[in-house]
Amino acid sequence: MLVLARQRDETIMIGDQIEVTVVDIRGDKVRLGINAPKDIAVHRKEVYDAIRRENQLAAQMRPEDLTGQFSRPPSVMKLHKPELSNAEISLHQPFLDAAIEEANAGLAEGGLPIGSVLVRHGNIIGRGHNRRVQRNDPMAHAEIDCLTNAGRQQTYADTVLYSTLMPCFLCSGAVVQFGIPKVVVGESINFAGTPDFLRSKKVQILDLNDPTCIRIMGDFIKAHPQLWHEDIGK
Repeated sequence: MLVLARQRDETIMIGDQIEVTVVDIRGDKVRLGINAPKDIAVHRKEVYDAIRRENQLAAQMRPEDLTGQFSRPPSVMKLHKPELSNAEISLHQPFLDAAIEEANAGLAEGGLPIGSVLVRHGNIIGRGHNRRVQRNDPMAHAEIDCLTNAGRQQTYADTVLYSTLMPCFLCSGAVVQFGIPKVVVGESINFAGTPDFLRSKKVQILDLNDPTCIRIMGDFIKAHPQLWHEDIGK
């Protein structure tokens, strides 16, 4: 094992393509910013091990093991999402909290409680929330508002987009168009969104299954079903 001593804002290179920067140091916790090609998945070791175990279990399943257990064909069966460690969640929590702040701002304005932030190397460079009702603009979804507020960027290859809710096709299209390599979402319980589409375009998806996000969106859908169905085109 190679051990390197680095300070805040200092960087190491792994090969020619992977760049690791020390973003912040707090006590015994270190936050790292990792810039890697889109085809290289980046996970914490415990998350990687959980994903591998799930895949190994799925590979061992036989068709007869699935009989009567699922209402849809095995070809579209999805694996259970691996549990995230507290460390994994804490790494993303500040940015998810910022997206939740945006969601609450949208709710206070009479709109839908969906928020988003764009992050580069541990810094928020854009933030926004769903303003479709406020602006009478059907395109003003949270992620679109966030990207608009971030302004022109020479590249998005080193950014992460956070959203309180799994993106729809409109917002996922923007992610693919601009080449954003990773999307972290608060939840996909209230709206499944388009994770399969994003993954097919080599976008890494991380679903935090956050209870606050689930509650905020769930309460809104119950109270304002017409506005919600209008937002997703139903």
